[in-house]
Amino acid sequence: MRLGNFEIDLIMLDLTFDEIVFVEVKYRRSMQAGEGSISVDARKINRMNQVAHAFLRKHDYQKAYRFDIISIVGNLQSPEILHFENITWL
Repeated sequence: MRLGNFEIDLIMLDLTFDEIVFVEVKYRRSMQAGEGSISVDARKINRMNQVAHAFLRKHDYQKAYRFDIISIVGNLQSPEILHFENITWL
């Protein structure tokens, strides 16, 4: 979903916790530039939060929500995939 120049890559529903999950996906060909999640800073989370609130208002959702990061590193035929849940630690 987009809001101006801001976007969220994936919007999912976690049925286990009955909450909406806004996901940032980062891809790196190698670890040379560092693992992808390190590029998600407070500024990016603030932008994600703005888009999330617009989405929640638009669809009149009253559910809990969280932000996750999916980091993909390496060859896309056999990548290393890391999932960081509830990235409020940033």
